[in-house]
Amino acid sequence: MSTNGPEITLKVSAEQYAARDWISGFLLLGILLGLIGSLLVAWQYHIDADPKLIGLHFLALSAGYVIAAAAAQKLLPKFPIRTIALAGCALGMVSVAGLSLLAPPVAAIWRLAGLGFLGASGGLLATSLLYALEPYFSQAPAAMANRAGALFGCGCLISTVIVGATYFAGSVQIETAVLALAPLLFLVVFAVNKFAAARQPVRIKEEERRVREMLRELRSIAALLFSLLLFFQFGNEWAIAGWLPLFLIHRLGANPVWAIFALAAYFLALIIGRLAVQPLLRRVPHRKLLLCSTFGAMAGYLLLSLTSWMIGAWIAVTIIGASFAPIYPLIAETLDDRFSYHPGFYNGLFSVAITGAMLAPWLLGYVDDYLGMRYVMLVPAFGSIAVLLLALLIMLEAHLMSAKSVNAMERQPVLAGKD
Repeated sequence: MSTNGPEITLKVSAEQYAARDWISGFLLLGILLGLIGSLLVAWQYHIDADPKLIGLHFLALSAGYVIAAAAAQKLLPKFPIRTIALAGCALGMVSVAGLSLLAPPVAAIWRLAGLGFLGASGGLLATSLLYALEPYFSQAPAAMANRAGALFGCGCLISTVIVGATYFAGSVQIETAVLALAPLLFLVVFAVNKFAAARQPVRIKEEERRVREMLRELRSIAALLFSLLLFFQFGNEWAIAGWLPLFLIHRLGANPVWAIFALAAYFLALIIGRLAVQPLLRRVPHRKLLLCSTFGAMAGYLLLSLTSWMIGAWIAVTIIGASFAPIYPLIAETLDDRFSYHPGFYNGLFSVAITGAMLAPWLLGYVDDYLGMRYVMLVPAFGSIAVLLLALLIMLEAHLMSAKSVNAMERQPVLAGKD
């Protein structure tokens, strides 16, 4: 074994370079899961579609994701991580290409099935990424979670912009064919990638130990509160991401292309806001950030519900996106402070988040059907209040646990003196 310094440095650099390809996999995950909001407009659902049926499309995507994530968890000890990722890319490519052939007037049940397979591709890909990148997440969970979140948001933005830019081509086949190139590209990248951690199965004994540790953490109050916070926050974000184009078309009579690009502006505001808020986390009290985020989101919802012109809607969605931005970095910091990194634990949390992300748009289908489109934005508005309360409870729990550990350390010398 060589101990030559330059050679070791070269190996480390090659390993880091290979890991970048896997980190960029979160970009593909965003492309796959962020497609649905704009795809509904491309399918002409804004013209004449049952709102409850629209909601079922989100439910199908969520069901496919959760089932595949759970299955991947069982398969990883038997197959190399790279194999699961390649299966996710292949399934994503086939699903996106297949959805191009299932546009109306094909029966909706086939589109629901296609979205279920699209969600399954996301579940396989996300699980493999969380396990393959374990060394990097373990070293800095908050930094990696923020980086993954930024890449995921960029993926959502890319799929939205492509659908909007090709809308007037008049063919869903063109839009989805372009997007199907993304999983094909990553299929090739992962196939030739030399990242050592991804080229072997998960060790069973090590995985069993992690599962036991994960279950211990799941029993904690912090884990429960944290899971609920993810559920509601992703639900809020995707209530907008799923229904914004349809809302603008029905409420304001917006051009479908401008409605899709308003969704792109929302994703862009989320991404820029999350990057811009990073320096503020060390300077501004977290409670103040949470309060500003909640009140900003509520103001954006109010403006979006009351505005009668498109410019006002663009301003509103930008405010909402920027207001949502601090929540994810704050959550990521909580990961650093409260939980050690276990891929299975994170995979479960991400599945909870995706479930919330898709259940909220599904619920909005019933709100639209029974109350009307103008009341659709009430659900994420109340969800923002729930996020604020849960975040404050997490901070309170962390404060109490910190005080408890300090008291325990202070009592140790006293007890030792008694011995």
